[in-house]
Amino acid sequence: MPLIKGDFNRLNKYNLFAANFVVMLIWTALVWFINIGQLEQFVPVILLADSTMMTILLVGATLFYEKQEHTMNSIMVSPVTEDEYLLAKIIVNVLNSLITVIFISAVLYFFKDVTYNYLLIALAAIIVTTVHTLIGIFLSYHAKNFTSVLINLMVYSIVCLFPTIFASFGLIKAEVAKFLIVLPPEAAGILFSAGFRETELWKQIFGYAYLIVLAFVLYRFVVKPKFIDYVMRETGV
Repeated sequence: MPLIKGDFNRLNKYNLFAANFVVMLIWTALVWFINIGQLEQFVPVILLADSTMMTILLVGATLFYEKQEHTMNSIMVSPVTEDEYLLAKIIVNVLNSLITVIFISAVLYFFKDVTYNYLLIALAAIIVTTVHTLIGIFLSYHAKNFTSVLINLMVYSIVCLFPTIFASFGLIKAEVAKFLIVLPPEAAGILFSAGFRETELWKQIFGYAYLIVLAFVLYRFVVKPKFIDYVMRETGV
């Protein structure tokens, strides 16, 4: 698909692949120095951070460089639909997340002799990345420049991601942490954790259902309806 190829070329052109690879090396270093007994707790957090923060960052960077290249002007006169454009963004980011999963899984297998439920982790990565690609696009709609994207990312992280990470390490009381399940990263964390240890079935079902419904709502009622307005604004029409 030309759109997917174009996005990968853009990621490579602006060294976003290289930046993503550096982040993977950082994750690998963390995994290397973490004791085997603690990997069950730390690796889901690493995968969660990659599928959420890195996804939003890559989406924001991609849209920013598209502005510089006036890509939207080409899209306006092409037969590409908004569905095709948005789907390409989702596919590219999902593939990036799966590459990270494969990379970290290989490190754990060959150097730590640690295995887990790869199917559940891959499925979690696909769903979580899809949701956060849409969130990243939405945040980019309301960003004037890349600095604004970073600010929006930090606000989202402080409000939604950091409480989830703090709860996973027991820094938030269980009585309070149970209410965090309404946050997308918390539901995502449950899905990643399920690949490493036994997790209550109702939490897994809720996590999958919640994120799938959230992805549908974001796409159908938020991201897609605002796409034309975004294109018009960026092209000055």
